[in-house]
Amino acid sequence: MVNGKDASLYFKHEPGKHCIQRVPPTERGSRSHTSIISVAVLPILEYTDIHLNPDDLEIQATKGSGPGGQHRNVTDSAIRVRHKPTKLTVFIDGRCQHQNKKKALKILTARVNAQQQEKSQSSYNAKRQSQLGGGGRSNKVRTYNFIKQQRVVDHRLNTKTKRVDDVMKGNFELLFPAKSV
Repeated sequence: MVNGKDASLYFKHEPGKHCIQRVPPTERGSRSHTSIISVAVLPILEYTDIHLNPDDLEIQATKGSGPGGQHRNVTDSAIRVRHKPTKLTVFIDGRCQHQNKKKALKILTARVNAQQQEKSQSSYNAKRQSQLGGGGRSNKVRTYNFIKQQRVVDHRLNTKTKRVDDVMKGNFELLFPAKSV
């Protein structure tokens, strides 16, 4: 998690593929290795419970169905609650109308919250997937070269710096033209 003054300005260029070229200390033949990492920069997804507005609810009391004798056939104890904006409906068929209504509202609130969280999560996942792309090496954002050149190349901004250690410590301003920040 990153926060601070102008953090969004610096990290708006980070999503995508980052390529690292290096010679590992365990490599005897001095062959260079290339690694790719995918980076996504997203806001933290926070869920808030939705409280149902009474104006959005349609509540009906009906007679129960099934076994139960005359009590079910005479009293309106079953409750059907419909949430108009989402068209979700809950039906509770018990002996006590007040308990049925309370239970139906609790279940409906949970279902509406779950539906809202699912929408938020799918939107979040779509943004993440659009930033990451596929698993290949195309569309590189930046290349970090730790071999002979000791440089960082930003492919989107078309900038370079030989101060790879400073960039790795978080000094991204070395890569940004003065106008973009």
